[in-house]
Amino acid sequence: MNRHLTTTVTLAWAVVLFVVPLPFLAALAYGLPSLYSGQLFGIELGVIAYTWMLAAVYLACRPRWVDRTVGLPHMMMIHGILAILAIGFAFVHQSLLPGAGALVGLTGHVGLYLFIAVAVWSLVFMAGWLTSRVRWLANVKRTLERVFRHEMSVWLHRFNLIAIAIILIHVHVIDYIAAIKPFILLIDAATIIVFAYYAWSMINRHAYALRGRVIAVRPLADRVTELSVGLDGDSARNARWRPGDFAFIAFPGERGMHEYHPFSLTNSYDPNGGSAPQPMMFAIRADGDFTTRVASLQPGTGVRVVPPYGRYAEFVDEHPANAPLVLIGGGIGITPLIGALTAYAGKGRDGGRNVDFLYTVSKDRDVIYGPELTRFGEDHPNARVRISLHRPDETTLTPMIRPGAVYLVAGPHAMIVAVRKTLLAHGVRADDIYYEPFAM
Repeated sequence: MNRHLTTTVTLAWAVVLFVVPLPFLAALAYGLPSLYSGQLFGIELGVIAYTWMLAAVYLACRPRWVDRTVGLPHMMMIHGILAILAIGFAFVHQSLLPGAGALVGLTGHVGLYLFIAVAVWSLVFMAGWLTSRVRWLANVKRTLERVFRHEMSVWLHRFNLIAIAIILIHVHVIDYIAAIKPFILLIDAATIIVFAYYAWSMINRHAYALRGRVIAVRPLADRVTELSVGLDGDSARNARWRPGDFAFIAFPGERGMHEYHPFSLTNSYDPNGGSAPQPMMFAIRADGDFTTRVASLQPGTGVRVVPPYGRYAEFVDEHPANAPLVLIGGGIGITPLIGALTAYAGKGRDGGRNVDFLYTVSKDRDVIYGPELTRFGEDHPNARVRISLHRPDETTLTPMIRPGAVYLVAGPHAMIVAVRKTLLAHGVRADDIYYEPFAM
């Protein structure tokens, strides 16, 4: 294992790239007539592309078991890259095997072009992990968002399902492929299962979402708003979230805010917090049409919350209970680490773990919860809390490295890359570092 690669993410990639297509390729190779053996490679590329696209749709449903093992942001990155790879394989497949009939060619071309159109649109409007790396693409996104709202982008993304259905027809109208009954049975069953799971996840997301109301909205910093959400009735009794978690929230009564968006929770659920319902606290920066409207929400506005996701706490639990924590955050990316700081260094479930907390911003006006964080550090001798106007560099990070520590990182992509590179260069194992890409 390369010490720069985490075990869980490496295994996830291995499964989706190699394990998922294997049963389909085996069924195809076993039943393909020898007459078409010369076309086997091109056909296999198409099969791989199709299974990868099914896997991408499954991951788009945000299965919780994958979130707790890999982390949803990493999972969504795999989802996006997998879809792009599938389109690339499908393009080569089509180039090697031009359609033998009108319907074969039509369905293949329409499905592929629809995939490409949705992929290009998604790369601009929905792939935050890409726009966070490519500045000019981020500028294009901000310009186009004035006309094309994020909600419309989410709906257009669902055209992938139509493209998959068209490609399935494409498979069925190729006579020598349709004659391979085990292969057809396998591919039909996989498609039905994925579509059914997608439908179930959509229904579950809306029917079983936590219900609540906006308690308060207040400015924290330049373009940053604190949102306090109180849950109602059974939702308040059933809601639980762990340090560093994030939740998808929507405002069904507000125009343009019906689709769920993910935001990190700045507080963690306290099981000893008493009988009063605990609010969910968010710090949200105005980066798009949805987030800009958060500042204008009024107390009492209805909120729906998909029960929280997140892997920070799971990652900590995978290490020794007394392992010190090193929390490194930048900009608005600090939000999940605030909950981790107060939960692990305070009088919470771990009874006060040693925590080294570094919060970096580019300007004083960007600091959120500055006085509260400083006071927390003063009140808890096991917590070292620092707020800096300088990006974390080798000089800053090297003294924070200690044997057996667990490192949680959050912030802009460039900062995460630099911090991780420095930690790895000084002997920290990749399996001891966890970060969630701030933009998904």
